[in-house]
Amino acid sequence: MINDHTLARFDRLGAHLLKPIYDDYAFVNIANTAHRLLTGETIGPLIPPDAFGGSYPAPEKVVLVFVDSFGWEFWQRYLDGSRVLRHVADNGVLTPISALFPSTTAASVTSLNFAVPPARHGIYEWNMFVPAFGEVVQSLPFARLGGRPGSAAEHGHAIAGLFTDSTLPTAHQRLAAHGVASYQIAGRSYAGSPYNSLASAGATIVPYGTLAEALVAIDEVVCERPGKAFVNFYWAGLDTAAHLHGPGSDVHDAEVIAFWAALDRLLGRRTKGRTLWLFTADHGHIAVPASETLYVNERWPQFRSWLKHTPAGAPIWPCGSPRDMFLHIAPAHLDAAFDLLSRELQGRAEVLRMDAAIAAGLFGPPSGVTPAFRERLGDILVLPHLGHFVWWHETGVIGNTFNGHHGGLTAEELVTVLGVAGDL
Repeated sequence: MINDHTLARFDRLGAHLLKPIYDDYAFVNIANTAHRLLTGETIGPLIPPDAFGGSYPAPEKVVLVFVDSFGWEFWQRYLDGSRVLRHVADNGVLTPISALFPSTTAASVTSLNFAVPPARHGIYEWNMFVPAFGEVVQSLPFARLGGRPGSAAEHGHAIAGLFTDSTLPTAHQRLAAHGVASYQIAGRSYAGSPYNSLASAGATIVPYGTLAEALVAIDEVVCERPGKAFVNFYWAGLDTAAHLHGPGSDVHDAEVIAFWAALDRLLGRRTKGRTLWLFTADHGHIAVPASETLYVNERWPQFRSWLKHTPAGAPIWPCGSPRDMFLHIAPAHLDAAFDLLSRELQGRAEVLRMDAAIAAGLFGPPSGVTPAFRERLGDILVLPHLGHFVWWHETGVIGNTFNGHHGGLTAEELVTVLGVAGDL
């Protein structure tokens, strides 16, 4: 069944955007819900039982198929072209749920691994200011801006510094305390990275190189490893195609068709009666030609002199993405910057002072925003409407070559899914 009453739960932010949900029908609650399914213990907010047909089952194993960027819009578009997609909608439960904000992989993967929102763990974006590092870094690859993966560590930064609370246990460690094993089916390119090693603590990492290898690995874990288990399979290929070519492009469409065709043939061949399947995405995706990106500092050159600087005297470059730009503005220029952006971006974007964004609940309950997290966010938040990219260009540091992106609060980005099914 399609359980779409949840669409009425989204409140509006202005005329063009939506506010995220955190307390129930939300991506951020998947880890807590999987914990409840496998242990019977409630440790935080849960996705309500109607997303599971009315009551929480008690499976031996839960497999989460996490398809980056394949949100609600794409489930609707491709529903009749895939056996698995159609099976979930017809024989299981398909529920639209909320991505978190920012609607990004960096924030979402971290929340899935630690079972708390970004306001608790501190990782909210790919490009993110870390005061302890004194610079903006790329979070998951642990890279300096313009640098290769791992270059932040080479500069003397410790991976634990990415987090505002380095004492958080992982969701895998919490499951292990109940005798439930965790397995991360992870691409070889990142399986052993500093970030993934820390965020996957308590889980067994099973690297894969190809989609076929990953799907065989799922069957092997489910069928050959005894006892209760949580299995998380992450696939980035559709998100990559959408970034490079734009969602809805011929290449993106071909990647979607090929991915689900493989799952239709190979997923769940040996797992009958053993597994509860969960399907989700961290966000959706929108298309805008990269050439149409509006660069704030090129349109209004004075903005460069309005940025705050680090103790070392370097500018704090804008954080986020062309869909959610976080600006750290010097106090003397804050009013001028806010007034200029509000006036000039009218009809293209919502421009919020950061305190107003927090008060609006964009990062969850305002009381949950710690001082350490608040310091990372900056002073002004720019949220483009559908069809617009607003960003910053600094040669060798920041720019945009993508024809598709996410991170913002349009319905296309924010409304994602939880699909639940038994035997496939």
